[in-house]
Amino acid sequence: MIAIPRQNWDKIKSTVCGNGVGFLAFLGIFGNYDKPGPGVNKDEPPKAAPVRFFEILLRKFGQLVQLNLIFLIPFAAAVVLMVLLYLSPTHFMLQLPTASGALQVDIWAMYAAPLPLVLLAPFTAGLTFVTRNYAREEHAFVWSDFWENVKGNWKYFLLNGAVVYLVYVILSFSIMYYYNATSRGWLYYIPFWVCLVLAVFFLFAQYYLPVMFVTFDLKFSQAYRNAFILALAGLGRNLLITIILGGLGYAVFAFVPLNGLTILILLLLLVFLLFSLISFFINFTVYPVVDRYLIKPYERRVEEAKNGPAPLKEENSEEARFFAPPEADGEEEDDDEDKMVYVNGRLIKKSELKEKNYHRDDLE
Repeated sequence: MIAIPRQNWDKIKSTVCGNGVGFLAFLGIFGNYDKPGPGVNKDEPPKAAPVRFFEILLRKFGQLVQLNLIFLIPFAAAVVLMVLLYLSPTHFMLQLPTASGALQVDIWAMYAAPLPLVLLAPFTAGLTFVTRNYAREEHAFVWSDFWENVKGNWKYFLLNGAVVYLVYVILSFSIMYYYNATSRGWLYYIPFWVCLVLAVFFLFAQYYLPVMFVTFDLKFSQAYRNAFILALAGLGRNLLITIILGGLGYAVFAFVPLNGLTILILLLLLVFLLFSLISFFINFTVYPVVDRYLIKPYERRVEEAKNGPAPLKEENSEEARFFAPPEADGEEEDDDEDKMVYVNGRLIKKSELKEKNYHRDDLE
Protein backbone atom coordinates (compact mmCIF):
# COMPACT_ATOMS: atom_id res chain seq x y z
CA MET A 1 0.00 0.00 0.00
CA ILE A 2 1.29 3.48 -0.91
CA ALA A 3 1.47 5.92 2.02
CA ILE A 4 0.31 9.45 1.17
CA PRO A 5 1.65 12.25 3.41
CA ARG A 6 -1.01 14.16 5.29
CA GLN A 7 -0.31 17.46 3.54
CA ASN A 8 -0.57 15.78 0.12
CA TRP A 9 -3.83 14.12 1.09
CA ASP A 10 -5.32 17.45 2.16
CA LYS A 11 -4.20 18.92 -1.16
CA ILE A 12 -5.80 16.08 -3.11
CA LYS A 13 -9.03 16.41 -1.15
CA SER A 14 -9.27 20.15 -1.64
CA THR A 15 -8.44 19.79 -5.34
CA VAL A 16 -11.09 17.14 -5.94
CA CYS A 17 -13.75 19.00 -4.01
CA GLY A 18 -12.83 22.23 -5.73
CA ASN A 19 -13.28 20.75 -9.20
CA GLY A 20 -17.01 20.44 -9.00
CA VAL A 21 -17.12 17.06 -7.25
CA GLY A 22 -17.82 18.36 -3.78
CA PHE A 23 -20.93 16.19 -3.55
CA LEU A 24 -18.59 13.25 -2.82
CA ALA A 25 -17.79 14.88 0.51
CA PHE A 26 -21.51 15.08 1.19
CA LEU A 27 -21.75 11.32 0.57
CA GLY A 28 -18.99 10.72 3.10
CA ILE A 29 -16.31 9.64 0.63
CA PHE A 30 -14.08 12.60 1.51
CA GLY A 31 -15.31 13.34 5.03
CA ASN A 32 -13.36 14.68 7.97
CA TYR A 33 -12.15 11.46 9.57
CA ASP A 34 -10.17 13.32 12.26
CA LYS A 35 -13.33 14.64 13.89
CA PRO A 36 -14.82 12.20 16.42
CA GLY A 37 -18.33 11.01 15.71
CA PRO A 38 -21.26 11.41 18.07
CA GLY A 39 -20.96 7.80 19.24
CA VAL A 40 -23.77 5.70 20.63
CA ASN A 41 -25.33 6.30 24.01
CA LYS A 42 -25.16 3.04 25.97
CA ASP A 43 -28.45 3.93 27.68
CA GLU A 44 -30.21 4.52 24.37
CA PRO A 45 -33.11 2.06 23.96
CA PRO A 46 -32.81 -0.41 21.06
CA LYS A 47 -34.40 0.79 17.86
CA ALA A 48 -37.32 -1.00 16.28
CA ALA A 49 -36.40 -3.62 13.68
CA PRO A 50 -37.89 -1.72 10.69
CA VAL A 51 -35.91 1.40 11.68
CA ARG A 52 -32.67 -0.56 11.96
CA PHE A 53 -33.38 -2.31 8.65
CA PHE A 54 -33.69 0.92 6.70
CA GLU A 55 -30.78 2.53 8.54
CA ILE A 56 -28.49 -0.35 7.57
CA LEU A 57 -29.94 -0.41 4.06
CA LEU A 58 -29.12 3.27 3.52
CA ARG A 59 -25.71 2.96 5.15
CA LYS A 60 -24.75 -0.12 3.11
CA PHE A 61 -26.57 0.79 -0.10
CA GLY A 62 -23.39 1.22 -2.14
CA GLN A 63 -21.96 -2.10 -0.92
CA LEU A 64 -25.23 -3.89 -1.70
CA VAL A 65 -25.06 -2.55 -5.26
CA GLN A 66 -21.49 -3.85 -5.57
CA LEU A 67 -22.55 -7.22 -4.16
CA ASN A 68 -25.44 -7.47 -6.59
CA LEU A 69 -23.15 -6.71 -9.54
CA ILE A 70 -20.75 -9.46 -8.44
CA PHE A 71 -23.56 -12.01 -8.09
CA LEU A 72 -24.88 -10.94 -11.48
CA ILE A 73 -21.83 -12.53 -13.17
CA PRO A 74 -22.69 -16.17 -12.34
CA PHE A 75 -26.41 -15.41 -12.60
CA ALA A 76 -26.00 -14.19 -16.19
CA ALA A 77 -24.04 -17.35 -17.05
CA ALA A 78 -26.83 -19.51 -15.56
CA VAL A 79 -29.48 -17.59 -17.53
CA VAL A 80 -27.56 -18.12 -20.78
CA LEU A 81 -27.43 -21.87 -20.11
CA MET A 82 -31.14 -21.91 -19.29
CA VAL A 83 -31.99 -20.13 -22.55
CA LEU A 84 -29.85 -22.55 -24.54
CA LEU A 85 -31.61 -25.52 -22.92
CA TYR A 86 -35.02 -23.97 -23.53
CA LEU A 87 -34.22 -23.37 -27.21
CA SER A 88 -33.36 -27.03 -27.66
CA PRO A 89 -35.38 -28.53 -30.55
CA THR A 90 -36.40 -31.47 -28.37
CA HIS A 91 -39.18 -30.71 -25.88
CA PHE A 92 -41.02 -33.42 -23.97
CA MET A 93 -44.74 -32.83 -23.60
CA LEU A 94 -46.93 -34.55 -21.02
CA GLN A 95 -50.71 -34.79 -20.94
CA LEU A 96 -52.46 -34.57 -17.59
CA PRO A 97 -56.09 -35.75 -17.60
CA THR A 98 -58.75 -33.27 -16.54
CA ALA A 99 -62.55 -33.34 -16.45
CA SER A 100 -62.76 -31.44 -19.73
CA GLY A 101 -59.96 -33.26 -21.56
CA ALA A 102 -56.18 -33.13 -21.12
CA LEU A 103 -53.67 -30.49 -20.06
CA GLN A 104 -50.46 -30.19 -22.10
CA VAL A 105 -47.37 -29.69 -19.91
CA ASP A 106 -43.94 -28.83 -21.30
CA ILE A 107 -41.78 -31.03 -19.07
CA TRP A 108 -38.57 -29.90 -20.76
CA ALA A 109 -39.24 -26.22 -20.07
CA MET A 110 -40.34 -26.87 -16.49
CA TYR A 111 -37.62 -29.25 -15.36
CA ALA A 112 -34.71 -29.34 -17.82
CA ALA A 113 -34.31 -25.61 -18.45
CA PRO A 114 -33.97 -24.66 -14.72
CA LEU A 115 -31.12 -27.16 -14.16
CA PRO A 116 -28.33 -24.51 -14.44
CA LEU A 117 -29.75 -22.83 -11.33
CA VAL A 118 -28.22 -25.71 -9.35
CA LEU A 119 -24.78 -24.50 -10.50
CA LEU A 120 -25.69 -21.01 -9.30
CA ALA A 121 -26.26 -22.25 -5.74
CA PRO A 122 -22.59 -22.09 -4.55
CA PHE A 123 -22.42 -18.39 -5.36
CA THR A 124 -25.24 -17.67 -2.92
CA ALA A 125 -22.70 -18.54 -0.19
CA GLY A 126 -20.84 -15.30 -0.80
CA LEU A 127 -24.09 -13.38 -1.10
CA THR A 128 -25.34 -14.81 2.20
CA PHE A 129 -22.12 -14.19 4.15
CA VAL A 130 -21.90 -10.50 3.24
CA THR A 131 -25.60 -9.74 3.82
CA ARG A 132 -25.57 -11.73 7.07
CA ASN A 133 -22.71 -9.55 8.33
CA TYR A 134 -24.63 -6.43 7.36
CA ALA A 135 -27.71 -7.78 9.15
CA ARG A 136 -25.54 -8.22 12.27
CA GLU A 137 -24.14 -4.71 11.70
CA GLU A 138 -20.67 -6.13 11.15
CA HIS A 139 -18.11 -5.30 8.50
CA ALA A 140 -17.56 -7.35 5.35
CA PHE A 141 -15.22 -6.91 2.39
CA VAL A 142 -17.60 -7.26 -0.53
CA TRP A 143 -15.25 -8.72 -3.16
CA SER A 144 -12.87 -10.82 -1.05
CA ASP A 145 -15.46 -12.13 1.44
CA PHE A 146 -17.81 -13.05 -1.39
CA TRP A 147 -15.30 -15.24 -3.23
CA GLU A 148 -13.71 -16.60 -0.06
CA ASN A 149 -17.06 -17.93 1.14
CA VAL A 150 -17.93 -19.32 -2.27
CA LYS A 151 -14.67 -21.25 -2.15
CA GLY A 152 -15.14 -22.37 1.45
CA ASN A 153 -18.82 -23.39 1.30
CA TRP A 154 -19.47 -24.46 -2.30
CA LYS A 155 -19.97 -28.16 -1.47
CA TYR A 156 -22.85 -27.67 0.96
CA PHE A 157 -24.48 -25.02 -1.21
CA LEU A 158 -24.18 -27.16 -4.36
CA LEU A 159 -25.60 -30.17 -2.52
CA ASN A 160 -28.43 -28.03 -1.20
CA GLY A 161 -29.08 -26.73 -4.71
CA ALA A 162 -29.44 -30.32 -5.93
CA VAL A 163 -31.82 -31.13 -3.06
CA VAL A 164 -33.91 -28.03 -3.81
CA TYR A 165 -34.10 -29.02 -7.49
CA LEU A 166 -35.25 -32.57 -6.69
CA VAL A 167 -37.86 -31.32 -4.21
CA TYR A 168 -39.04 -28.77 -6.78
CA VAL A 169 -39.47 -31.48 -9.42
CA ILE A 170 -41.35 -33.85 -7.11
CA LEU A 171 -43.60 -31.34 -5.35
CA SER A 172 -44.38 -29.11 -8.34
CA PHE A 173 -45.40 -32.09 -10.46
CA SER A 174 -47.45 -33.55 -7.58
CA ILE A 175 -49.24 -30.25 -6.91
CA MET A 176 -49.99 -29.81 -10.60
CA TYR A 177 -51.19 -33.41 -10.99
CA TYR A 178 -53.45 -33.47 -7.93
CA TYR A 179 -54.87 -30.01 -8.65
CA ASN A 180 -55.99 -31.12 -12.11
CA ALA A 181 -57.29 -34.37 -10.64
CA THR A 182 -59.59 -32.51 -8.23
CA SER A 183 -62.00 -32.04 -11.15
CA ARG A 184 -62.54 -35.82 -11.04
CA GLY A 185 -63.14 -36.11 -7.30
CA TRP A 186 -62.85 -34.15 -4.07
CA LEU A 187 -60.56 -36.74 -2.45
CA TYR A 188 -57.69 -35.43 -4.57
CA TYR A 189 -57.80 -32.22 -2.52
CA ILE A 190 -56.18 -34.11 0.38
CA PRO A 191 -52.86 -34.97 -1.34
CA PHE A 192 -52.95 -31.60 -3.11
CA TRP A 193 -53.02 -29.66 0.18
CA VAL A 194 -50.47 -32.01 1.77
CA CYS A 195 -48.00 -31.33 -1.07
CA LEU A 196 -48.73 -27.61 -0.91
CA VAL A 197 -48.05 -27.46 2.85
CA LEU A 198 -44.84 -29.48 2.41
CA ALA A 199 -43.69 -27.05 -0.29
CA VAL A 200 -44.29 -24.03 1.96
CA PHE A 201 -42.59 -25.75 4.90
CA PHE A 202 -39.56 -26.59 2.74
CA LEU A 203 -39.44 -22.98 1.52
CA PHE A 204 -39.38 -21.76 5.13
CA ALA A 205 -36.45 -24.07 5.88
CA GLN A 206 -34.53 -22.59 2.95
CA TYR A 207 -34.62 -19.19 4.64
CA TYR A 208 -32.32 -20.59 7.36
CA LEU A 209 -30.03 -23.06 5.60
CA PRO A 210 -27.73 -20.57 3.81
CA VAL A 211 -27.06 -18.53 6.94
CA MET A 212 -26.39 -21.72 8.93
CA PHE A 213 -23.99 -23.02 6.28
CA VAL A 214 -21.85 -19.87 6.53
CA THR A 215 -22.13 -19.51 10.31
CA PHE A 216 -21.84 -22.98 11.87
CA ASP A 217 -19.60 -25.98 11.49
CA LEU A 218 -22.46 -28.47 11.16
CA LYS A 219 -23.02 -31.64 9.21
CA PHE A 220 -25.38 -31.26 6.27
CA SER A 221 -28.04 -33.42 7.95
CA GLN A 222 -27.76 -31.43 11.20
CA ALA A 223 -28.21 -28.16 9.32
CA TYR A 224 -31.35 -29.50 7.66
CA ARG A 225 -32.70 -30.76 10.98
CA ASN A 226 -32.19 -27.36 12.58
CA ALA A 227 -33.66 -25.58 9.56
CA PHE A 228 -36.90 -27.58 9.73
CA ILE A 229 -37.22 -26.83 13.46
CA LEU A 230 -36.55 -23.13 12.86
CA ALA A 231 -39.15 -23.17 10.11
CA LEU A 232 -41.68 -23.74 12.91
CA ALA A 233 -39.95 -21.71 15.64
CA GLY A 234 -39.80 -18.64 13.40
CA LEU A 235 -43.18 -19.16 11.76
CA GLY A 236 -44.26 -15.54 12.09
CA ARG A 237 -41.08 -14.20 10.51
CA ASN A 238 -41.24 -16.82 7.76
CA LEU A 239 -44.78 -15.81 6.89
CA LEU A 240 -43.73 -12.15 6.91
CA ILE A 241 -40.92 -12.82 4.41
CA THR A 242 -43.16 -14.89 2.16
CA ILE A 243 -46.05 -12.41 2.22
CA ILE A 244 -43.84 -9.38 1.52
CA LEU A 245 -41.75 -10.95 -1.24
CA GLY A 246 -44.69 -12.82 -2.76
CA GLY A 247 -46.94 -9.78 -2.50
CA LEU A 248 -44.41 -7.49 -4.17
CA GLY A 249 -43.81 -10.02 -6.95
CA TYR A 250 -47.53 -10.45 -7.53
CA ALA A 251 -48.10 -6.68 -7.51
CA VAL A 252 -45.39 -6.13 -10.13
CA PHE A 253 -46.75 -8.74 -12.54
CA ALA A 254 -50.44 -8.08 -11.91
CA PHE A 255 -50.69 -4.30 -11.62
CA VAL A 256 -47.58 -2.72 -13.16
CA PRO A 257 -48.14 -2.02 -16.87
CA LEU A 258 -45.35 -3.43 -19.01
CA ASN A 259 -44.02 -0.63 -21.20
CA GLY A 260 -40.59 0.64 -22.07
CA LEU A 261 -40.16 2.69 -18.89
CA THR A 262 -41.28 0.00 -16.42
CA ILE A 263 -39.19 -2.67 -18.16
CA LEU A 264 -36.15 -0.40 -17.90
CA ILE A 265 -36.80 0.22 -14.19
CA LEU A 266 -37.22 -3.50 -13.48
CA LEU A 267 -34.06 -4.27 -15.45
CA LEU A 268 -32.07 -1.68 -13.50
CA LEU A 269 -33.43 -3.11 -10.24
CA LEU A 270 -32.38 -6.60 -11.34
CA VAL A 271 -28.88 -5.48 -12.29
CA PHE A 272 -28.08 -3.24 -9.34
CA LEU A 273 -30.05 -4.35 -6.27
CA LEU A 274 -32.55 -7.22 -6.51
CA PHE A 275 -30.50 -10.23 -5.32
CA SER A 276 -28.52 -8.49 -2.59
CA LEU A 277 -31.63 -6.71 -1.29
CA ILE A 278 -33.64 -9.95 -1.06
CA SER A 279 -30.73 -11.73 0.64
CA PHE A 280 -30.28 -8.87 3.12
CA PHE A 281 -34.00 -8.75 3.88
CA ILE A 282 -34.18 -12.51 4.53
CA ASN A 283 -31.04 -12.62 6.68
CA PHE A 284 -32.06 -9.53 8.66
CA THR A 285 -35.43 -11.16 9.39
CA VAL A 286 -34.33 -14.70 10.26
CA TYR A 287 -30.99 -14.08 11.99
CA PRO A 288 -32.59 -13.18 15.36
CA VAL A 289 -34.23 -16.63 15.33
CA VAL A 290 -30.87 -18.30 14.60
CA ASP A 291 -29.25 -16.20 17.32
CA ARG A 292 -31.88 -17.10 19.91
CA TYR A 293 -32.06 -20.84 19.32
CA LEU A 294 -28.49 -21.68 18.22
CA ILE A 295 -25.95 -18.98 19.07
CA LYS A 296 -27.20 -17.92 22.49
CA PRO A 297 -27.38 -21.54 23.79
CA TYR A 298 -23.82 -22.08 22.54
CA GLU A 299 -22.63 -18.95 24.34
CA ARG A 300 -24.33 -20.15 27.53
CA ARG A 301 -22.48 -23.47 27.30
CA VAL A 302 -19.19 -21.61 26.90
CA GLU A 303 -20.01 -19.43 29.91
CA GLU A 304 -20.94 -22.46 31.98
CA ALA A 305 -17.67 -24.17 31.05
CA LYS A 306 -15.83 -21.17 32.53
CA ASN A 307 -17.97 -20.33 35.56
CA GLY A 308 -19.77 -23.57 36.29
CA PRO A 309 -23.30 -24.68 35.37
CA ALA A 310 -26.15 -22.27 35.86
CA PRO A 311 -29.81 -23.22 36.24
CA LEU A 312 -31.46 -23.28 32.83
CA LYS A 313 -34.88 -21.91 32.13
CA GLU A 314 -37.37 -24.41 30.84
CA GLU A 315 -37.35 -22.84 27.36
CA ASN A 316 -33.57 -23.10 27.23
CA SER A 317 -33.74 -26.79 28.12
CA GLU A 318 -36.10 -27.29 25.21
CA GLU A 319 -33.69 -25.53 22.86
CA ALA A 320 -30.79 -27.71 23.98
CA ARG A 321 -32.87 -30.84 23.54
CA PHE A 322 -34.22 -30.14 20.06
CA PHE A 323 -31.42 -28.33 18.25
CA ALA A 324 -28.23 -29.88 16.95
CA PRO A 325 -25.35 -28.02 18.64
CA PRO A 326 -22.54 -26.38 16.66
CA GLU A 327 -20.18 -29.23 17.62
CA ALA A 328 -19.63 -31.35 14.55
CA ASP A 329 -20.21 -34.75 16.11
CA GLY A 330 -22.40 -33.90 19.07
CA GLU A 331 -20.00 -35.89 21.30
CA GLU A 332 -18.55 -34.81 24.62
CA GLU A 333 -15.26 -33.07 23.93
CA ASP A 334 -12.27 -33.80 26.11
CA ASP A 335 -9.59 -32.42 23.84
CA ASP A 336 -9.14 -28.65 23.86
CA GLU A 337 -8.63 -28.70 20.09
CA ASP A 338 -12.21 -29.92 19.63
CA LYS A 339 -13.68 -26.82 21.26
CA MET A 340 -15.56 -24.35 19.08
CA VAL A 341 -14.38 -20.79 18.51
CA TYR A 342 -15.60 -17.89 16.40
CA VAL A 343 -13.48 -17.15 13.32
CA ASN A 344 -14.64 -14.47 10.89
CA GLY A 345 -18.22 -14.88 12.08
CA ARG A 346 -18.16 -18.68 11.84
CA LEU A 347 -18.21 -21.28 14.61
CA ILE A 348 -15.37 -23.69 13.86
CA LYS A 349 -13.26 -26.30 15.67
CA LYS A 350 -9.88 -25.23 17.04
CA SER A 351 -8.27 -28.21 15.33
CA GLU A 352 -9.37 -26.80 11.97
CA LEU A 353 -7.61 -23.53 12.69
CA LYS A 354 -4.25 -25.20 12.23
CA GLU A 355 -5.32 -26.91 9.01
CA LYS A 356 -6.74 -23.69 7.52
CA ASN A 357 -4.00 -21.50 9.03
CA TYR A 358 -6.30 -18.78 10.37
CA HIS A 359 -4.59 -15.77 11.89
CA ARG A 360 -4.96 -15.34 15.64
CA ASP A 361 -6.36 -11.84 15.16
CA ASP A 362 -9.38 -13.38 13.42
CA LEU A 363 -10.55 -15.05 16.62
CA GLU A 364 -13.47 -13.31 18.27
